[in-house]
Amino acid sequence: MKKLVQILVLGTFLAGCSGLPNINIPQLLATATPPPPADTQTPFPTQTPIPTQNLFATSTPTPITFTPTVTSIGADLFTNTAIVFPTSTPGAPVGASSLNYFTPQGVGFISVLFSYHVLYWDEGPCMPRDVKISAFVEDILKTDKVLLFMRLRSKANTLDLTDWGAGAEMIKADNGSFNYDIRTFNLHHYYYYPNAWLEYQLVAYTEDMEEIGRTVVYNQNITLARCGLR
Repeated sequence: MKKLVQILVLGTFLAGCSGLPNINIPQLLATATPPPPADTQTPFPTQTPIPTQNLFATSTPTPITFTPTVTSIGADLFTNTAIVFPTSTPGAPVGASSLNYFTPQGVGFISVLFSYHVLYWDEGPCMPRDVKISAFVEDILKTDKVLLFMRLRSKANTLDLTDWGAGAEMIKADNGSFNYDIRTFNLHHYYYYPNAWLEYQLVAYTEDMEEIGRTVVYNQNITLARCGLR
């Protein structure tokens, strides 16, 4: 009786399993394999944008600077030495740049020069006994003559002075200058003035005696002195 019951239970179980789909038993016992991981995308290298090219642009040439290299052989021939040219008045006498030779300029004249600051008279070893005046005019072509006017003024009494002379005509040199050597016999009553100023003024004229230049009155740059005066 007990075996009969087991057989009926087994038959019922088998009848129920017949309705299930065909299942492969080894598949139920196998370990499930996990799915492969998704493919990781490999990043592409960064692309550098190509600069925009101006098809109509023109190229500007770059100047090339070449600096020569001087070798030791003959290097002294290439030494950069500055050359200084002396400045001087064209045709001016020697020593015209010295302090005692130059006097201020006037209208119509470039420069007026004198050779020494003292003119001596009377007996004795005192020198010089003449003073040279040189003048350079602005308009050489129009200037026909230059007259030198002179007078004396006492240093002890400045109100004691002589009249202006009539005007001595200066001699024109080849260099365009006008020159005159002043001596005591060119001065009126010089023997009354043992210590005085020799004042002078220059006036330029055309051939028609039209005045085209006049200097200032130079009054304290040449002294008339008696030799041996203490």
